[in-house]
Amino acid sequence: MLKKKWLLREFDKTRVVEMSKKFQISPLTAIILYNRGIHDDDAIARFLSRDLGSTHDPYLLKDMEKAAERIRRARDNREKVTIYGDYDADGITSIAILYKHLTEMGIETSYYVPDRIQEGYGVNREALDKIRESGSTLIITVDTGITAVEESEYAKEIGLDVIVTDHHECKETIPNVYAAIDPKRKDCIYPFKSLAGVGVVFKLIQALDENNSLPALMDKYADLMCLGTVADISPLVDENRVIVTEGLKRFKNTKNVGLKALIDVSTNGKAITTSTIGYIIAPRINASGRLGCASRSVELFLTDDPEKAKSLAESLCEENTNRQHTEQKMFKEALEYLENHPEVKDDKVIVIPHNNWHHGIVGIVSSKITEKFYKPSILFAIDGDEAKGSGRSVNGFNLFGALESCSDLLEKFGGHELAAGLTIKADNIEAFRQKINDCTKDSFTEQMMTPTIMLDAAIKVPYISIETVHDINRLQPFGVDNPTPAFAIRNIKIHKISTMSEGKHLRMTLLKDGKYLDSVGFGMGEYYQHLEEGDFIDVAFALDINDYKGFQNVQLILKDIKKTEAEA
Repeated sequence: MLKKKWLLREFDKTRVVEMSKKFQISPLTAIILYNRGIHDDDAIARFLSRDLGSTHDPYLLKDMEKAAERIRRARDNREKVTIYGDYDADGITSIAILYKHLTEMGIETSYYVPDRIQEGYGVNREALDKIRESGSTLIITVDTGITAVEESEYAKEIGLDVIVTDHHECKETIPNVYAAIDPKRKDCIYPFKSLAGVGVVFKLIQALDENNSLPALMDKYADLMCLGTVADISPLVDENRVIVTEGLKRFKNTKNVGLKALIDVSTNGKAITTSTIGYIIAPRINASGRLGCASRSVELFLTDDPEKAKSLAESLCEENTNRQHTEQKMFKEALEYLENHPEVKDDKVIVIPHNNWHHGIVGIVSSKITEKFYKPSILFAIDGDEAKGSGRSVNGFNLFGALESCSDLLEKFGGHELAAGLTIKADNIEAFRQKINDCTKDSFTEQMMTPTIMLDAAIKVPYISIETVHDINRLQPFGVDNPTPAFAIRNIKIHKISTMSEGKHLRMTLLKDGKYLDSVGFGMGEYYQHLEEGDFIDVAFALDINDYKGFQNVQLILKDIKKTEAEA
């Protein structure tokens, strides 16, 4: 078990009381808002309303006017347009909504999703040749393209105009294309920099919409935008908060035949939340890009045939099951590698190569390694003399920046601060491991290497009620930059303790001040060996409502447990 540090946020009690009274919210909800940096009345009102009016003008994005003009010209001149998208859920949803909109505009539209295994990430020359041969004169990239400098030059040589829409980090050189839309461009004044790829595409659709009707566009596309935004682990603040809120409203009763089929075959009637999307629905979309053909997911979201949709949805579920089995095997092999190579295990940045790994899944396994050891990790799947890798990081360590410092050893790379993909010659992997650790050794702090639980408040048992949880849920959707509120209770007694799912999960009934509280710790089964009934503990947790056969009760979703130092 990793030892975790608990940090209790500080707040202005006087201001919290004022907020609670003025906005008729519980003191706990007011504390959470304060802890998110939402102090003044206008910000509080905007956050609570999640209003469409808080979205930004799409034309504030650099090159948006040029892009819209070029697409309208393509319509007027009856040109064929190809959408070139990434193979993850963000890219797939981006392709689907843009395809629908361009088709409605009367533009002959096709799409291209590169094969992850054969072509790898991003734009490639062979794909550009195929697209040009198909008769297209304009390519619009979605969720990719902002680092495709050489490929964009080649596109121009063969007579293709390129519009890039992306949200990834930019390198020093922006592709020389007809238009390059990315809020992370240094010369872009767009006020919100954290849109998912599908969010950037929606801003393009907004600019193209001649009816200027944001509510109507949300009705058409908010469900898929919500899926792409949540799947990409984008910060759920500002415009993303609006997008996900609007999408959740429409998700359960979606008009998208394919999405409805996927919900029906995968969720077992569970309530649709950001967790349902992130942990159940999105992995099925991603599985098609990792193991099979991502185009099936695009077909799913474009079809109006319920039978075809059901068949596609079921095939994605089957693919996801295969992905899970492969992932478990690879994770076990990664742990074995670290046991046999203690010098790698001791590195600040863990680098693991393997000859027989599926490179479509190394990113998921990298996430599990980073979670287990709380260190940045990069895993490579070696194929001949080349290796494709995927990395995940910890808060405070810029993985993309670290890769830039090793770019002389890399064939290709791209991504974010917390996640990246890369290609390298197999012979360079050991040199890369040494260089990335040498270049970044001074970047690490003790705080960066210690998992931290940020607590909104230490609370008393009487505050825990269904009414309080409902009030806190006004702050949903929770996610990156608007995390699920976390609390602590000190010195509470274990009344009952057991495990679930063959020891994977922990279940406890806790007792304090005459009140019993149900709690569950997902993935925390190992704590069972260190605890017993009658122990007094401190718990860090989130609050949830458990609805079982119509009976509701508050449930603590455990994040960490510590033995109380002085029992009472």
